Amino acid sequence: MGGFVFDLDEALVSGSETPFTTKVTRLTLTPRGVALLASCGYLPRISTEDILDKNKSDNVSKLLSVLQALWMFVQIISRLYGQLAITLLEVNTLAHIICALIIYALWWNKPKLINEPTKLRGDWVPPIAAYMFVSSQISGWRRVRPGILKKDWIDPEFSVLAFNPPSAQKAQLSAVAPCPSDAKPSLVASVSDATTKLSGLRRALSSTEVGSLTKRPLIAFNDSRVPLETIDSRLESSAELQTNRWALAAEAMTIYPAIASRLICRESIHERKVARWYEPAVEELVDDTIGNWATGNLLRAMSGFVMGMVVWSASMAYGGVHATAWHGYFPSRTEALLWRTSSICIAGSGFTWILINMLARTFPWFKAYWKQVETLRAHWTSLVGLGSLASLCGLAYILARIYLVVESFISLRKLPGSAFDTLEWTGLIPHL
Repeated sequence: MGGFVFDLDEALVSGSETPFTTKVTRLTLTPRGVALLASCGYLPRISTEDILDKNKSDNVSKLLSVLQALWMFVQIISRLYGQLAITLLEVNTLAHIICALIIYALWWNKPKLINEPTKLRGDWVPPIAAYMFVSSQISGWRRVRPGILKKDWIDPEFSVLAFNPPSAQKAQLSAVAPCPSDAKPSLVASVSDATTKLSGLRRALSSTEVGSLTKRPLIAFNDSRVPLETIDSRLESSAELQTNRWALAAEAMTIYPAIASRLICRESIHERKVARWYEPAVEELVDDTIGNWATGNLLRAMSGFVMGMVVWSASMAYGGVHATAWHGYFPSRTEALLWRTSSICIAGSGFTWILINMLARTFPWFKAYWKQVETLRAHWTSLVGLGSLASLCGLAYILARIYLVVESFISLRKLPGSAFDTLEWTGLIPHL
């Protein structure tokens, strides 16, 4: 697994006397959590020698795998030049070779099979660990929208909390998080100046000048229309744990400029009085565990648009490689039609996703509409229509992927004569 973790049992012994959670003993940092830790100045320095010592792969094995993949690629190019038939199995293999070469290029220096993570220790751990915990979904509630099309999502604790800064911090916060009613949105020349002022504030504050977390004004803690329930029974009901957790998180928001700069100023009107409070940022910073497979939490910890571009561009490339066999040899016309349809379906799915996201980034009205669809707040006709279309497209994509693999093998039952010919020069080069 590797990565960076907070071992709460060890951290709380040296820091806080009372734990802020008992349901989780280890918190693993997400990529965004690591970035925040670096902004706070606590990212540990790990030498190259230590990383290589944990690595369980070497460049020789990677090079042999790449050369073997390239040899298959060279053979296919040579057969095309020699006007020899290429089987569908070779085309399917070529698509996977391209994906493998891209992975090797991106992961060449990535350590492999690191099992033990790097533990973060120090007196600074409890406040930052509590802040990351309350900001992440591991601390929150599972909300379920009733109806035929049920959709559940998880709201972290920060989604119902407001931060009340100490008096010494309010002036500096207005520089990085101005309120709507402020006549001058910024009291400093630049964000860097604001960071400098916040850094000075951290040194000036005493232990008694720490902000606090309370429930947000005019927001119901338990909306009867959207029931709240605990997620995996990990949300404690203990008032002592909750109080300590909120106090530690508020301490982190008070003394760390990188965290304070994430606050958003809000204003609520109640009984003709304006209540000013700060909304903490909701980010996926930690989880109880992060596996090798990209879960929903991990994807949300990164830029969704970047991740989507990578995934769906690869899907377009995968379908495009199979489409190169458009005029290849097929045992029957039906198999040729299904192969071409499957290639278009796979490549078209990636293009459609990219098109939708580009439209959302270009036209605000489309972005607002798509947001309503994602949160199931659009008109029921849109939900039924788009839901049915998405289900059909998803099923077609799965069937297309399966068919391309199956057809690659069953097409071997009937091949042209040139498929059995080999180029003489390929036998003169040693290979596996």
